[in-house]
Amino acid sequence: MNPFATASGDLEQQIEAARRMLLAKESAASLLDYTKLGMPDPDNPDDPLASAYVETPQGRLLCQVFEKAARGEPGMKRVAVSIGPQLGKSEITSRRGPAWFSGQFPRKHLMLGAYNQDFATEFGSDVREIMRSPQHRQVFPAHELSRTESSKSYMKTTQGGKLAFVGVGGSGTGKPADMFVVDDPIKSDQDAQSETHRNMVWNWFNKVVFTRCHAGSSVVVVHTRWHEDDLIGRLCDPDHPERNKKYAGISDRWTYIDLPAVVREPQLAEALGLTLEMPTDPLVIEQFGNVPMSALWPERKGLEFLAEARQMDARGFDSLYMGKPAPEDGDYFKASMIVEYSAQDLPKNLRIYAASDHALKAKEKNDATCMLVVGVDERDDIWILDAVWDRIPTDKQVEEMLRLGGERRPIIWWAGQDHISGSIGPFLKKRMLETKTYLHITELPERGDKEQKAQAIKGRMAMGKVHFPRQASWFQAAKKEILMFPSGTHDDFVDALANLGRGLTRQVKAATPPANDSGPKRGTWAYEKRAAQMHERRKRIALQGM
Repeated sequence: MNPFATASGDLEQQIEAARRMLLAKESAASLLDYTKLGMPDPDNPDDPLASAYVETPQGRLLCQVFEKAARGEPGMKRVAVSIGPQLGKSEITSRRGPAWFSGQFPRKHLMLGAYNQDFATEFGSDVREIMRSPQHRQVFPAHELSRTESSKSYMKTTQGGKLAFVGVGGSGTGKPADMFVVDDPIKSDQDAQSETHRNMVWNWFNKVVFTRCHAGSSVVVVHTRWHEDDLIGRLCDPDHPERNKKYAGISDRWTYIDLPAVVREPQLAEALGLTLEMPTDPLVIEQFGNVPMSALWPERKGLEFLAEARQMDARGFDSLYMGKPAPEDGDYFKASMIVEYSAQDLPKNLRIYAASDHALKAKEKNDATCMLVVGVDERDDIWILDAVWDRIPTDKQVEEMLRLGGERRPIIWWAGQDHISGSIGPFLKKRMLETKTYLHITELPERGDKEQKAQAIKGRMAMGKVHFPRQASWFQAAKKEILMFPSGTHDDFVDALANLGRGLTRQVKAATPPANDSGPKRGTWAYEKRAAQMHERRKRIALQGM
C-alpha cells in the first residue's frame, strides 16, 4: 500500500467535502444555487458543481424575485410577473421556491395556488419529494417534515411551519400564509375569454388569498397573460381599461415585471444579461421589426421559432409570449383603420344619425352604455360628432337619449331590439311625449355574434371612411377598445359602432351642395322652376331616409 496515495485520496475527499459544504451554505442563501444543487447532473453525480438545471436569464430573475419577496424586502411584498409558457417559471416559483422557503424559514407558512386542485396537489407532491431529497437535507440539515401531517397538498415542519397547496376556487380555510404564491390561475383561452371565470379568479384571490395573509405577508403572482382583464391585468397592468376607475390605486402597491419572449428594451436586456443584435432572418424582421433584439431564451426558443409562432397567431403570441393581451396594431380592427380629425376638418353639409348600445341587464352591471351621434357627408364618410359613454342607470340613459336627440336631431336612431322593445321602450315613449322630443327609433335584430354585427362598420373603416375626433375626451379609450376587440374586457363602444354600421347600410349620403353661382333672378319663371326642382329633390331624399 502506498501511504502517499492514501494521503492524497484523503485530501481529495476533504477538498470535495469542503466544496460541498461551501455550496450547501451558498444554497441556503441563494434559491438559484439551491435549485442547481438539487438537480445533480446524472452523468456527473459526484460533482456538486455539475447540474442538470439549465440556468436562464428568466430563471435568475425569478429566483431574485422569490428571494426578495420571501424576505419581505421593501417594494417586493406585492409582485406580479408576466412570462410566456414553457419558460421554466414553475420550477422556480412552485417547486424549488416553496421547498427553499420552508428550509430557510421553517417556522413560517406558505400557500400556493394553481389553476385547480389537481395542479396544486401535483406541485405539493413535487415539493415534498424535493424536501426529502439528500440535497435538501445537505442544505438544511435541521429541516424535517412532520410524519403525521405530510400529505401531498398539506405538510407541516417539525418546527411548526406549514405549506398548503390549493386550487383556484378552493377555500384554504384554517391555513395561514406568510407568503402566498399564485401560479397560472387561468389555464386556457376558453377560460380567459369567460368573464364569469375571470370574476371567479378575482373573487378567489380576494376572498381566499388575502384572507389567509396578514400585514407582513408577501404575495407573488406569476402567470402567462391570456387576457387584458386577467389577474395581473386587474392588479397591476397600467394599460387595463379600468385602471383609473374600478381598480384605481391597486397598482400603486404592486411591482409589475413583464418578461417578453422577444426583448427589445436595452434596460431590460442589461438586467437579464442579454445582448441585443440586429436580426438577419426576413421572417424575424417582418414579425418583430428591424431593430436590435434578443430572444429571452435563445437556446430553447430562438427568434426564428418565435417569429414562426407569431406568424401563425399574432394576437395569441402577443398575449402569451409578450405579455400584451391586445396587439398594438389591433386584431379585428387595425390601427390604420382609425382615421382622426380636428374641428377644422369637419364638413358643414352632414346628415345626422345616432346609434346606441345599452347596459340594462343584471349581468351587464359592470358595462357602460354608449350612444353615438354621427354625421354623413356627401362622400358617404362618417364623422363621429358626439358620444355619451359611461355607466349610467336606465332612467338617465333615456334622459341622455332625449338630450342628444333634442340637440342634434338625428334622422334615425338605431339600437338593439332587446334594448328598446325588450326594455326601455315604454319609458322612452312616455318621456318623449312628456318632453315633446320625438326620436325615430329603428330597432335592429339581435342576430349573429359581435364580430358578424361589426362587419358593416369594419368595411367602412377599412376604406378610411369613419372619422374620429382626436380631441374628444373619450377618444383614446375608444381607440383602445376598438383595437382590443373582440378579446377586450368591454366592447360597448364597438357595439354602438356596429349598430351604426348596420343601420347606415340602408341610408343615403348627404346631398352635394349646389355650386356657388348667382342663379336665376328672384321672381322670374326660371327662378320659380329651379326652386320647385330643389324642393322635390329634398322631399325625395327625406322619403328615402324614412
